[in-house]
Amino acid sequence: MAMKLRIVCPDSCPFDGEAAFVTVPTTDGQVGIAPLHASEISTIAPGYVRVCDERMGQVDRTFAVTGGYVQITGDKIIVLATRARDVSGIDREELQAKIQGFEDQLSVLSENDAHRAYLYNEIAWCKLLLDA
Repeated sequence: MAMKLRIVCPDSCPFDGEAAFVTVPTTDGQVGIAPLHASEISTIAPGYVRVCDERMGQVDRTFAVTGGYVQITGDKIIVLATRARDVSGIDREELQAKIQGFEDQLSVLSENDAHRAYLYNEIAWCKLLLDA
């Protein structure tokens, strides 16, 4: 029995398909979702949505996500994330270069510059992608 999974963020829909089992990082810990799971809505923590196409324990796809919500109703899962990206096509060297660029920008900003928060968030996102 398959479930319908959609991972949606403001600028894209990285996944829209079926899954046999899904794990989602929530602010209360990892939640495993199988068919006939009880309905619930939870907040998402930065981490990884792992998708098992055929059966539990065999992860076929992994998506890095930050912030947002997951809604589970019947056999339908909707992940509404601030950011989401399939980690299978990650270019590690490109991400390392981005981190270095963000750190270089941080080094020239004053301690109370509001742009620092943006740069810290970008660094955290790149590190999350690297850790996958």
